[in-house]
Amino acid sequence: MGIARKIYRLGSQTIDENQTSAIPDGGAGTRTPLPRNGCQRLPIPTILEGRFPDLGTIQLLLEEYFEAVHWFSLVLYEPKFRRQLQSIEDGLAHPSEAPFLILLSTVLGMAAWYQSKKGPRDGSQEWKLWSDDLLKIVETRLVQVMDQRSLAAVQTLILLGSHHVYHGRPNLSFALLGATIKMSHALGLHRRQKDGSFDDVEERKRVWWTIYTWDRFASISYGRPLSINDEDYNVDLPAKFTESPFFGVDAAHAQATGICYSPYQTELTQLYLIASPALKKIFGSLSARATHQYFDSVHRSMISNVTQRLASWRRHLPPDLCLDLKRDYDPLATGWGVRAHLLQSLSLQLTFDNLLIVLHRPFLTRQLENLSLSSPGPNGSSVADMISPSASHAGPQSLASHGGSVHSPRESQDCFGVEPTAISEQWWDAAVRTASVTELPQLTQLATESHLVAFVAMNMFNAAIVLILVALSDPLSDQAQGIKRPITKVFRLEELLGQRSSLSSQSSAVLKNLIRLLLRRESEAMIGPTAPPSSGVVDHTAAPQPPLPDVGPSSAVSERVSHTQTESWQILFHTDLR
Repeated sequence: MGIARKIYRLGSQTIDENQTSAIPDGGAGTRTPLPRNGCQRLPIPTILEGRFPDLGTIQLLLEEYFEAVHWFSLVLYEPKFRRQLQSIEDGLAHPSEAPFLILLSTVLGMAAWYQSKKGPRDGSQEWKLWSDDLLKIVETRLVQVMDQRSLAAVQTLILLGSHHVYHGRPNLSFALLGATIKMSHALGLHRRQKDGSFDDVEERKRVWWTIYTWDRFASISYGRPLSINDEDYNVDLPAKFTESPFFGVDAAHAQATGICYSPYQTELTQLYLIASPALKKIFGSLSARATHQYFDSVHRSMISNVTQRLASWRRHLPPDLCLDLKRDYDPLATGWGVRAHLLQSLSLQLTFDNLLIVLHRPFLTRQLENLSLSSPGPNGSSVADMISPSASHAGPQSLASHGGSVHSPRESQDCFGVEPTAISEQWWDAAVRTASVTELPQLTQLATESHLVAFVAMNMFNAAIVLILVALSDPLSDQAQGIKRPITKVFRLEELLGQRSSLSSQSSAVLKNLIRLLLRRESEAMIGPTAPPSSGVVDHTAAPQPPLPDVGPSSAVSERVSHTQTESWQILFHTDLR
């Protein structure tokens, strides 16, 4: 169809896309039919065939959305979104506005879910019903949405996929990502747009880079190849501008003090752009074979280069996006804009450290293979032995040597009483930094009230896996003993987050089993392997397995957790684990 269009232009003609919609790349797909009378407008519930909130509720939920979601997933372009919203404030809309109404339903449904987690319990159920009803409107029209060639349809799928990956339906989210990428290609979002208004161009750029970062995040999370090649697009990064998160009666006055969210998206995009070549290598279709073949040469060189660039990125972060791991959030002295930037800085820090862990995945894989092939013991090989450079190959350089670590290796390890090893491993520093976020209870609690809740849980889980792997390599080492405290705090955090996220709940269950394994290996290292008792005979010589400290739902901690959220955080972060 591309050549056909050019031939048409030779005759100063254009193709009627409504007459070529059945041809691949021929038309705009399914469109909502226009009303016979151009001025006819219908009630929104009639168009959507479902209940829809009134204007006051819409305004409340939109402010909740901007507080909980928008700063993290910059899908909406606020100036255009606000203008479209104003056109339907009277509760009426043209049937042709259905794509925007479905997008609005997604936004309000996500906001209602977060609103249901706030305030008294008697009102939470009503908000949960609103969330279910609004998202049902979207999901029942999912095929119709995917058949629309509109930017609103792409935005809808991005938000729906983002919601489901953090709320227990990761497979659906992964499928929606694939559909979103193909729809964005059909719209040409991957190409630089030369014509159009500033708002149109910026909206397209914002949507494209959201899809790009989602693809990189999904590749890491699912362990799958990248779906967007860096050679296949030429889109500029979004411009810097302020947006207003206020939609209530005082919104006009509040808009005078807008918030600049866009630098976060730019920094997140640049972070993934730096790591992209390594991610392509690690998660490519031939990654397993390539990792073993080039582990000591190509991979080391690439990881060293990417790590240096990541360190440089970290050094040049704007101050309001650079997380201070030694300073907690003050809820009494922090405005809306500052809260958004603090959460963005936490997101960037977690992404940065998780990338360092992922980049060194082959090193971790080798250590895991070593553990599976050898029995653990006090003289077992350690991670330091596994990663240490041989006579012919230099080991991975430390982040501190590049001048870009948040803390030096000694500082990162000393914050939990862990003695530094001879070699400073990149992934070790990253895992310890991630675990140290538990030392910021106010900021962590703020994150749990936003779209960041499951993202925090995922990164904490990854960090805990690394720490447990280190401890398993030499259970009686000073390093392993020091690791127990951060592992315990991460586990308790996952249990608490499980009240808001099924991902967190399942992560805590996995960690509990791994902690039991660690304690069993420690016992075996101290007194030898425990022989299983013979059938019907109790072996009184067998060493009992050390019990896991009772921090589960039946413990006193969990009983107090059920009282108030504030008490939960006090218990979690102020219990003496030393």
